Amino acid sequence: MRKIGLVAVGTYVPEQKLTNQDLERMVDTTDEWITTRTGIKERRIAPDQMHASDLAAKAAAECLAQAPTHYQPQLLIAATSTAEKNVPNQASLVAQKLNLSNLAAFDLNAACSGLVYALAVGWSLMRTEGYDHTLITAGEKLSRFVDYQDRATCVLFGDAGAALLLSADAPEHEILAVELGADPSGADLVVMGGPGDEYYFRQDGRNVFKFAVEKMGSLIDRLKSRLDLTDDDRYFVIPHQANSRILEAVARNKRLPEGRIITNISKYGNTSAASIGLALKEAWAEQRFAKGDYLFLIGFGGGLSWAAAAIRW
Repeated sequence: MRKIGLVAVGTYVPEQKLTNQDLERMVDTTDEWITTRTGIKERRIAPDQMHASDLAAKAAAECLAQAPTHYQPQLLIAATSTAEKNVPNQASLVAQKLNLSNLAAFDLNAACSGLVYALAVGWSLMRTEGYDHTLITAGEKLSRFVDYQDRATCVLFGDAGAALLLSADAPEHEILAVELGADPSGADLVVMGGPGDEYYFRQDGRNVFKFAVEKMGSLIDRLKSRLDLTDDDRYFVIPHQANSRILEAVARNKRLPEGRIITNISKYGNTSAASIGLALKEAWAEQRFAKGDYLFLIGFGGGLSWAAAAIRW
């Protein structure tokens, strides 16, 4: 089976920051309350005229600029749960903004697991159908669905875009394995964008927290088992940035060394499908990884969905 790997990562965040101090003036909350419970200090908010597809396109443009010009995507998968339109799909809008043509393009909605779900689908199609270059995007404008009078949820979310370029052309960072799944019995624990009082984001925080901690831990174990890794092997976890307490609990339960879980939630909040891309891009730029390291990208979210991918650096 042909090897597929990660070539480049691009990201984009809007300029406007919404800080905890800003939220103190909007709703009954405090910086201490937000930081203690979520680890978030600020998040980015897109202006009214900027759509989720714009965020994805800007991230994708940065991503493609890092790759050889002949790496033209033949497949584009857009992960989003906040698309501004039902038709056309976000993938086609992103392709239009980037002047891409002669490619397959479709959307995928797995909520906060979306980027890794899309990576897994793209990886599979490249291995079986012969695509050489695939662009994965995540454009999320969550601020559209936030009730800024709800102190429990308005502190969580920010807007962002992320993009990954996959290639079969002698890839340096090979994708080794993927894991996808969902527990539909918890489908009503996270809701957003529905009719009536389901339009604004709502969740059962307690049960989602328990699900996320358990599932992240089991996915780490599953990837280690599939790759025959031990605790002596260097692997990094790049998870969905939902809540710092979730990540701290997983690190504690799995006895992970400090710095082994990559996080930047304090600066961006929860950006749904874009969050793993943001964290990966920052860690790559900081040269956190050495050749031969393993990266575990792990997403979890509404559905209740989960997804993981292992990459050898």
